[in-house]
This record gives sequence, structure tokens and C-alpha cells, in this order.
Amino acid sequence: MFGNVPYLREQRKRRAFGLGPWLLAPAAVLLLVFLYRPLLATVGLSFRGTDLLGNPTAFVGWDNYRELITDPASRRVLVTTLLLTVGSTVLALASALAAALPLRRRIPGDGVFRTVLSVPFAYSAATAATCFAGLFAPSVGTLNQVLGWFGLSGPGWLQSPALALVCVAVTTAWYEFGFAFLVLLAALKGLPQEVLEAAELDGAGGLRLVRAVIVPLVSPSLFFLAVTQTVSGLQIFTQVQVLTRGGPSGSTTTLVYELYRRAFGAGLPDYGRSSAVAVVLVVLVALVTAVQFASWNRKVTTS
Repeated sequence: MFGNVPYLREQRKRRAFGLGPWLLAPAAVLLLVFLYRPLLATVGLSFRGTDLLGNPTAFVGWDNYRELITDPASRRVLVTTLLLTVGSTVLALASALAAALPLRRRIPGDGVFRTVLSVPFAYSAATAATCFAGLFAPSVGTLNQVLGWFGLSGPGWLQSPALALVCVAVTTAWYEFGFAFLVLLAALKGLPQEVLEAAELDGAGGLRLVRAVIVPLVSPSLFFLAVTQTVSGLQIFTQVQVLTRGGPSGSTTTLVYELYRRAFGAGLPDYGRSSAVAVVLVVLVALVTAVQFASWNRKVTTS
């Protein structure tokens, strides 16, 4: 009666294995139609020219990519994108960790603080950028009004190339702060208290405790946030569109905004060069992510 049990188990495994591809088929079809097919079409367009009506024309080889490499304006766009990505990611992670550290222990009103500090997570990028546009406005903006109370004349935050770049980075960091805060607070709440107490008994306290004990213990969460927010930073668009529209003088133009400007902005559409920008962005995201995994993976504490 029980002699066929191994055979029955093997039959069930074969049936489950045969059912697997059918269960994966809907997701595979969606990926092929909405991800891989457009990606391949974009790569194809990047090797073609564009006529006066915006229609793809003959094969032009690497001309679109060569133009991106040799054009100083295109190199400036790449540098601006990297600066915004690094600045907003570092600012978001540092501020989120600083805000989460005091809340790892129960304090009066900690629920209120957690709710208030996680509010940015509920905002969309467009909403956050609109709020900061009112904050940075030159005449009626909140920042310049506060400076006026002290007899100071506020600058044109979004009219200066250097300040506009900082404003976009701050807006992006605030938008990303809420998610980073929630992830890091959860990681801090899960730290083994006996390890922290032993470190404090050995004399580690304050910044030394944070640097030598807490940061290594939450390094998996920091690594996760660094990767995801770097990828998000490389794709900054909404903040630039709402705050500066790439100005002043192109100082805040990012790769995604350049892609949009070439394909759908003012003037004749250039789908060939905009597709080349899109392919460069995909390659850049892959390279930056690979470098992060290669350089940080050994520094992440896994146990």
C-alpha cells in the first residue's frame, strides 16, 4: 500500500513543475509587451535619424551616441544628474538616520514624531515639488519672507544656477526622506539590545556607538536605501519640471528631462537622439548599481 509513495511524490513534483510555466506566462507576456519590446524599440530608434516631422529616417549608426559624447552640453547634463543623485541620496539618508536614532527608544510622544516625520512618504513628487516651489519663490516665498523679518534680502533661489541645483537636491531629499526614515526606524527597532548594552558598558557612547556599532548593524538597510534611492535619483524629472524646467541656463537639466525635452519639448521632436539618451540612462543605472554592489557588498553586515 505504501510502496508507491515515492512514485506518487515524484508524480506530484512533475505536475507542479509542468504547471509552473503556465503560472508564469501572464507575467512573462506583460513584461515582453510593456518592458522588453519598448526597450528594444528604443534601442532601434537610437540608431536612426529623424526628419522634420519627427518620423524616424535612415540608419545613422553611432552618430546619436557620438553627439552625446562630444557635445559639452550633453556632458554637463550627465554631470548635473550625478551631482543631484549623490547630493539628494546622501542628504536623505543622513537626515533619515539622524531623525530615526532618537526614536529607537521609547520616549514621550514618539508616536507623534514617527507620524510627522513619515509624512513625506505620503506625498507624490509633483506635490512635494509644488510645495517647495512656494517655499523658494523670490517675492512671496516663505524662505525670503522669514529672512525679511531679520532685515535680510533673500536671494533668487531658483534663479541662480548653483542655488537652483541645491534647491532641487533638497526637494528630492525631502521627498525621499519619509521612506528612508521608516526603513531605518524599523531596522533600529530590531537591533539586539544586549549588543547595544554591552557596547555601552564597554564605554562606547554617543557618536562612537553610532559609528562603530549601530551603523554596521543597520548596514543592510542603508545599502538597500542607497541602491534604490540612487536609481530613483538618476531618473529625477518631476522636481526639475515643476521647479526650474531645466534652468537657469540648463544648470538643472537631468538626463530624463533632456530626454523629454528632445522628444516632446519645444521645437521639432528628435526621437533618435532622445532614444540614445534613454539607452545611456539604462546603461548608467546598470553600471552605478553594479559598482554599488561590488564596492559595498563586502561592507554590509549580514549577521
